[in-house]
Amino acid sequence: MKMEILLTGGNVFVPERLNAHFSTVVYLEHDSRKILIDPGNLPSIDELEKRFSEIGVSPEDITDVFFTHLHLDHIFNSIFFENATFYVHESYATKNYRSFGPLLGRLYSQVIASWRRIVPLKGSEVLMDGKMKVFHTPWHAREHLSFLVHTENMGRVLVTGDVIPNRLKYYDIIKGYEEGHTKKFLSEVGDVDLLVFPHDAPLKLEVKR
Repeated sequence: MKMEILLTGGNVFVPERLNAHFSTVVYLEHDSRKILIDPGNLPSIDELEKRFSEIGVSPEDITDVFFTHLHLDHIFNSIFFENATFYVHESYATKNYRSFGPLLGRLYSQVIASWRRIVPLKGSEVLMDGKMKVFHTPWHAREHLSFLVHTENMGRVLVTGDVIPNRLKYYDIIKGYEEGHTKKFLSEVGDVDLLVFPHDAPLKLEVKR
């Protein structure tokens, strides 16, 4: 399995006018499958289109889309991948999307309705011929998943999702400023070569083997 970071997530904020989050987009190739983890949000669509052109992939080519969780900054662009199978934690089916508001609730429903094939996950699966391990990490959203991916070109990669949104959060954890579920989760995962954050640049780690 090969990995490429198509774009790094971030946020555009203008007080009282705009708060546009967009997630990191991860691209994987495994045999004939072309896979995305968190296709991101509308503010990053121009960059995503550019990156697809650079790697020679069209939206129709994407076979699988995995979600860390169902917030729009991670899932909105999924509407463009009509041939894909979508993987999401099983609790998505009972989530109250109307709680986000009347407009956003309707938008969530429209995005989810665009998914033709859905595979519900529990968060303990090993997929892609053993190359991907799924973890249920429900501390940011109840349906939150993280993915440990074994790659040929980047080594052992942890796609954290929003339980560790950026480098600052990671440093707080490893320095002991934060205790709890996320720290235990990192210990369970063990050594990794690369941490992929949803709203920051990836972090390459020094791993002693």
